[in-house]
Amino acid sequence: MAGFTQLQLSARSGTAHSSVNRWENGGSLPKRDNAERLDAALGANGELFTAWRRSTVGTGLPEWARDLDAIERGARQLSIAAPSLVPGYLQCEAYARFVFSAGQPLAVPEELDRLTKLRCERLNELPNLSVTAVFPLSALTGLPSAVVKQQARHLVEWVDTGRVVLHVVPTGSILIVPTSPVMLFRLRSGELVITSDYADGSVTLNSDTHERVSSLFTAALAASLPFDLSLAALKDLYA
Repeated sequence: MAGFTQLQLSARSGTAHSSVNRWENGGSLPKRDNAERLDAALGANGELFTAWRRSTVGTGLPEWARDLDAIERGARQLSIAAPSLVPGYLQCEAYARFVFSAGQPLAVPEELDRLTKLRCERLNELPNLSVTAVFPLSALTGLPSAVVKQQARHLVEWVDTGRVVLHVVPTGSILIVPTSPVMLFRLRSGELVITSDYADGSVTLNSDTHERVSSLFTAALAASLPFDLSLAALKDLYA
């Protein structure tokens, strides 16, 4: 597909022609260092290496990337579709505290303070991560006026950093899919990791679900307003 002969690929990757022939014909799998060289030589942006890892260990994820914190720190781009709330990464303190108070009515104030701080500082702790988020405008409009204004202004401030792109689903439209928040992380290696939030925590999805879940994000994006109209809608909330 890259247009190279086996001799050209062996020269570009620093591997033996006989090895390239054997790998291409399914005689054996390359070792890790050779898989990395082949990926770089072919300009595969991590896709060939992911396929190699899946063939050798049964999953496209390295061990360090099976934990959400490590996934976040290893990612360069995040696409989020949230069906009912502003994504946690983008919540201001007033909004986050309102959400935690509703979800954990028995929590003491100190615990609410701790949870709010963790949530609101997370994106600042990930300076290399850019975010594209889709969520309904109704995620703001049903809250107290003061919270709505703070959250809307907070979102616009994130947009102004150049790290965040927002698309809101307008009032009157229904975001049918996804039914729970989904997060598509693109790692620096080029690998895709998808997680979804449920009542009992975040779950990392198997790679064989990626195509289907990615289509849910695409459907959510199609139901939303373009970026400039989304930004205008948010500014109207605190004008």
